[in-house]
Amino acid sequence: MNDFESVKQLIIELMKEKAGSFDGNSLEADYKLDWEVELSERLGNALYNMSRAASANENADDVMLKVALMNSRVDFMDLANFFRDIYDDLDALVKKPFWPEIPKGFVYEKVSD
Repeated sequence: MNDFESVKQLIIELMKEKAGSFDGNSLEADYKLDWEVELSERLGNALYNMSRAASANENADDVMLKVALMNSRVDFMDLANFFRDIYDDLDALVKKPFWPEIPKGFVYEKVSD
């Protein structure tokens, strides 16, 4: 899996299959958005403001640097929240009571692509 739209679709499918229904309004992540576009925009904002910070630093403009860093801080928190919402939904899914016990000694190996 190499894109966030596929991740979103898998979460929706698993919620329907394992929880019996999917109600995107009761979850943390916004399932109406295109996650690829959303991630790209949020990351673009963060990188833009870091570029502004680099430029301000080169020009010894500490006022602009501070503003750019403050904006970058907000942008990176926004990115963290994007991922945290996905985490929270996966956490809720994993904590449902319908999962089998994981056997002692179970090995989860990374599969090569």
